[in-house]
Amino acid sequence: MCLKAALVASALVAARLVSGHSAIIKAVGDAGGAGSGLGVVPGTPRTGTGRNPFQQDSTRFRGASADTFGETLGGGPNDLEAGTQAIMAQNGDKLPQVTPGGSLQMTVHQVNADGAGPYTCMINADGQGQNWQEIPVTQNIEGSARGRNNAGSKTNQKLVAQIPANQQCSGSAAGQQGLCMVRCQNPARAGPFGGVVPVQLASGKDGNATATSPAGNAGNAGNAGNANAENTGNANAGNAGNANAENTGNTNAGNSGNAGAANAVGNTQARGKKAASRGSKNKANKAAAADDDNANDKRGVDYGAFAKRVDSKSRAVDFTA
Repeated sequence: MCLKAALVASALVAARLVSGHSAIIKAVGDAGGAGSGLGVVPGTPRTGTGRNPFQQDSTRFRGASADTFGETLGGGPNDLEAGTQAIMAQNGDKLPQVTPGGSLQMTVHQVNADGAGPYTCMINADGQGQNWQEIPVTQNIEGSARGRNNAGSKTNQKLVAQIPANQQCSGSAAGQQGLCMVRCQNPARAGPFGGVVPVQLASGKDGNATATSPAGNAGNAGNAGNANAENTGNANAGNAGNANAENTGNTNAGNSGNAGAANAVGNTQARGKKAASRGSKNKANKAAAADDDNANDKRGVDYGAFAKRVDSKSRAVDFTA
């Protein structure tokens, strides 16, 4: 009986050792950069399901490291400093770069059935791995409520987590500042399994997003536009209706809206001058016509003792002595 119990216990232990496991073998930020989970060894074979060598770099959140960075069979507790240095050496010295409101795209290698989803992801802002805030998973991995899926064994699957819109990162490791830790894990009984990915806020050093703001540039452009608008208006006002008005408008092409308004003033004034000129000509013509009428009224032809007078308006002829 004792031998039978021992064999059963051994079988259960062996099953536990080989069951489950997954590893985050790649991670890319929405602003570039690349990395992986702490403790991942790139040369680990991905074609089998057994403990050795296929599970050696899979992270499990158990024991003393359950609440922090987890542990692997091959390397023991994951170390933030050494692990981050290794990730940078493997991926061109640039960690995954994320932005507030952005995302982290991960490739999870599911070793066997218990490495399946669904996964829960969380983020740590100070790099210490003590306090975690759950974040949305926008693309998950299939699996049962216990994180099992036989069909997913020995496959690479995509997992995407969303970075909070107001996220700040103040952690540091391997000479890098502005770091956060993203932790993803499944609900497997033998686990949880998953990994922790160091990421860097794209703005860099102080943990606050300081990327150039398009809105700020737009505001400056608006100020410049106002300054040009004043100059353009003066230029056009001084040359209202002249050919220079068009040239001035072209000079301030970057502020076409304001220049257009100034040109409109110039054109309006030019039309006013033309109208005034036409008005003056009409007045002159009317005055000349009046003079002609007066001259015609006074015009006469003598016919002996009678004088013949012709009314220029009615064309009536009148003979008077």
